[in-house]
Amino acid sequence: MLPREYRLTRMKDYEVLFKEGRFVGGELVTAKIWKIEPEKYPRRGYAAGDLKIGFIVSTKVSKSAVKRNRIKRQMREIVRLFLQKGRIKTGFMVAIIAKPGCVGKEYQDVEKSLADVIRRGRILLQ
Repeated sequence: MLPREYRLTRMKDYEVLFKEGRFVGGELVTAKIWKIEPEKYPRRGYAAGDLKIGFIVSTKVSKSAVKRNRIKRQMREIVRLFLQKGRIKTGFMVAIIAKPGCVGKEYQDVEKSLADVIRRGRILLQ
């Protein structure tokens, strides 16, 4: 499970992220990334050192909730391991969005695609 301090949970935060952020596309996943600017939204309580990550798997990916939840669990575990190793920069809000091609893929394929997207978004440390 992703630690609570890193979770993107509030709908308003997703709205800010999608309004301000930039897309980084990949083979199996896409990411929306925003470098947090606390002075732009002072009432939201953002800090420059925060890292908030959310995961989106819509019904367009699969009608089956079992398949959608499996994809979310895989993505959460990949990000959790990156955080554990200290490989993701702080000061960002990130929404990781699964694409329909993600269904039925192996963990390693999803991990490779997710790492590529995060690297191209310039928030992955070596």
